[in-house]
Amino acid sequence: MAFSKSFERELDKLFVRRTHWLRQELGRKGAGKPPQFSRRTVNDAIANLQLIASDALADKLAKDEFEAHVSWKKNYHVAGRGVADKKKRFERWLKKNFSKTRGLIYAFWDGSRRCEYVGKTGSGGQRPSAHFEKFWFNRVTRVTIYDVSQKSHIPKLECLAIHRLRPRRNKNKAATKKWTKACPLCTTHRYIESDLRSLFRLKRR
Repeated sequence: MAFSKSFERELDKLFVRRTHWLRQELGRKGAGKPPQFSRRTVNDAIANLQLIASDALADKLAKDEFEAHVSWKKNYHVAGRGVADKKKRFERWLKKNFSKTRGLIYAFWDGSRRCEYVGKTGSGGQRPSAHFEKFWFNRVTRVTIYDVSQKSHIPKLECLAIHRLRPRRNKNKAATKKWTKACPLCTTHRYIESDLRSLFRLKRR
C-alpha cells in the first residue's frame, strides 16, 4: 500500500506540473513562479517511478524466479591468508559443491551484510574467484552461490538479484542475449518509461 501511494503521489506531482499552464488559462490564480516542466522533469519522474516499482516488486519477483530456477544455494565464508590462499580454498570448495552445473549466480557480502557485487558464470566461464583480486574484495566475508537449473535463465536471475540486493560495485545492467529470458522488472521499467513519455510528450520547437 505504501508503494502504491508513493507511485500515485509521484504521478500526481508530474501531472500538476504538466497542466499548470492550462489551469492558469482557465482562471486559476497562483502566486510565485510556475513550476518548471522540462525533459529533465520527465526523466527524474521516470527514474523515481522505476525506483518505486523496484522497491515494490523486486523481492517478490526475485523470490519467485529463484525458487523456480535455482537448484542449490550455498554460502561460503571466506578463509585464508592472502589472495592466492583465499582463491585456492574457495576453488576447492566450489569444485566439491558445484562440480556439475549449467551456470551460477553469485553474490559477495561484506561484514555488515551489505552486498558488494553480483555476478554470473556459465559452465566453463569466468569463475567467481576472479574477483578475489579486486581492490574491494578485502571487505568480503561471505560468498553466496546459486546453482541455476537452466542456462537461459541466468541473465534474468542476475538482473533480478541486482535489482533486489543493490550491490555497491555493479556499474552496468546484466548482459543478455537473444535466447535468454527477459528480466520481468526491467520489462516493467520499460513500460513505465514508454507510457510516461507518451503521456507527457514535450512540445517540439
